[in-house]
Amino acid sequence: MNFFIKGMTVVLLIWSVPALSQSSTDVRRLTLPECIDIAIANNISVRQSELSVRQNQVALEQSKADLLPSVNGNTNFSYNVGRTINQFTNEYVNQPVRQQNMSITADVVLFNSFRKLNTIKRNRRDLASSEYGLAAQKNDITLDVLQAYTQILLNQELLRNAEFTNRTTQSQLERTQRLVDAGSLPIANVLQLEAQQATDELTIINAENNLELALLNLKQILQIPESEPIEIANLDGEVPELVSLPESADDIYNQAVSTLPQINQATEDIAARRYDISIAKADFFPRITASAGIFSQYSSIAPDSIPRSGTDNVLRVLPTGDFLLVPDGLPGLPVGSRVPVFTEIEFPSELTNNTYVNQLDFNYRRFAQISLNIPIFNNWRTRTNVANAQIGLENARLNELNQRNLLRQTIEQVFLDVRSNAKQYQAAERRVAQLLRAFEDTERRYQAQAVDIYAYNQAQNNLTAAEADVLQAKYNYLLSLKVMDFYQGKPLSF
Repeated sequence: MNFFIKGMTVVLLIWSVPALSQSSTDVRRLTLPECIDIAIANNISVRQSELSVRQNQVALEQSKADLLPSVNGNTNFSYNVGRTINQFTNEYVNQPVRQQNMSITADVVLFNSFRKLNTIKRNRRDLASSEYGLAAQKNDITLDVLQAYTQILLNQELLRNAEFTNRTTQSQLERTQRLVDAGSLPIANVLQLEAQQATDELTIINAENNLELALLNLKQILQIPESEPIEIANLDGEVPELVSLPESADDIYNQAVSTLPQINQATEDIAARRYDISIAKADFFPRITASAGIFSQYSSIAPDSIPRSGTDNVLRVLPTGDFLLVPDGLPGLPVGSRVPVFTEIEFPSELTNNTYVNQLDFNYRRFAQISLNIPIFNNWRTRTNVANAQIGLENARLNELNQRNLLRQTIEQVFLDVRSNAKQYQAAERRVAQLLRAFEDTERRYQAQAVDIYAYNQAQNNLTAAEADVLQAKYNYLLSLKVMDFYQGKPLSF
């Protein structure tokens, strides 16, 4: 087993040398703020949230544009065969007719119970809510990066600690080997130390694997390829003491509740849902709209000459073709004579040729109207919409309460974690100090052959385990401390 472990270690080292030599000059060194920026820039969910913000911006601009009149142009061309009405003579004709109609109309809502204004206000709240939601998503990614970054720092120190322990074992093995060769110690001491060294080498391999997994986890959060080599900045400065902590979790909560985006997002949602109710209630009230437009048309069966546009009609007296018989007693006319009947007919004062443009000009007309729409009964649809809007408002209120409760619970847990992790870290440091003195004493006694190799290995293993525990406690405390700084609005850095 010892030979197998050593062989695997050599193979792994040989396999890793070319890769290290090839990319050592291309290693990307990243700090915690740089990792956070990269993760936010590359995260797909964040980019989708940014698109959602843009959609809400478009919806807000559209709701503002809905206050303006809507203008539409329309034209159509038809070809009719058969019996139809001549629009110029109002007589039926039976011949093919080509006809074109064209119009431009404008509509504007004069009053709709402030529905459009409330829609603008609602969309403005929705936009603010989506912006806060985007910020909240960035905060979640920030915490993920912080945890992954801290885990790498921990695994780096565990690896260095394992390598230092292995060097210590190797040094002790060399000294023991010389004593065995001199006949001062039995061969069992060498065998025991070789077994201990194999255990140390396995610990190094496990620490290397854990470090690689931690780096892979960070790369996946940053959305960068696994093949891209990166390094992170080491811990700068000492770990803060417990005395620097706030007095209670309430102090942190009061800071966080007014600054964290998830609370502001829930508040904006409540305001938006209130406007939903006003928008739904607008359908209970009348709606007033104004319309105006222009219209013209062309027909292929128009006469060759048509009135010139803009000219007035004149009255002409023309015979109707009918006659009246003169009754008895009418002076100056013999009885029974026929008298023609005349009538006054309006004629255009000026005619023009029937061209396409002249006919459109002649048929040109304008209109304007005001409409009043009074809702009477629509199958309770408006009442249902109002009820659904009220349910949405209540749900938004419950969501805000839930967000506040979750935030309070999270901060209380973080505050407790900081205090407990600080105490564990202090206790682990004291334990390491005691076990270090015990190991140093055991090592001196082993050199003096006052204790056997088994007692020496036991003391070393106890110290190694305690050092690993103190590293774990150190970074647990550091992580919880940084999370608490995050909820206090402090910048994150190591």
